[in-house]
Amino acid sequence: MSIASGYKKFKKYILTSSGFQLVSHWTKANTLEFDDGKTAQDKLGAIDGISSSRESNSDKIAASTALVSELNSDLGGYKFSKTTDGKPGFIVPGGADTVIPFKLLDIIDLGTGTNFDVTQYSGYVNYAVTDFIVEPIAKISKGCHTGGNTDYFDIYNTITLNKSYNSNTGIFSAYQTVDINAIGCQSRGNARTTSNAEVHAYLLLH
Repeated sequence: MSIASGYKKFKKYILTSSGFQLVSHWTKANTLEFDDGKTAQDKLGAIDGISSSRESNSDKIAASTALVSELNSDLGGYKFSKTTDGKPGFIVPGGADTVIPFKLLDIIDLGTGTNFDVTQYSGYVNYAVTDFIVEPIAKISKGCHTGGNTDYFDIYNTITLNKSYNSNTGIFSAYQTVDINAIGCQSRGNARTTSNAEVHAYLLLH
């Protein structure tokens, strides 16, 4: 006689002094087999629970659908996909399914100074002051040195970065204002002044 396909479902009961009681047979995850031949331990053994926490960093806790929905909502409708030539990109919310490729950030080193001409770069009229990065390059003196008739030691209290951009001329202007305390050496008097100095500038290309 051949073995029929499929299964029949049964519930097994035993008779106790209180009546019939449902029986549950003991088993283990590594003996419970799925249709693909893998055991429950192989498929699910690494999962140690489900969480909706954003703070959890365990590689054994699965994200709940509530957390996934919350994270998707944070994207504001943006979706991620690939362009027709396989480049990673995004799809804007409410628009067509056209995938816009991500653009690598190009940074141009403009050197040091206080005024920088960027008219050589295409679309300079569309740039704004936020497209520039400024790095202070203040030099701090060490030890006593002579200025006029006074020996002094410089202490730099604060460095303030100032920058502006004229999109009509393509000139980016930037400088650092340094607040200097000149502490007198050998019990001489103190002085305080401010000075403007050059910066190191970079342009973020569009």
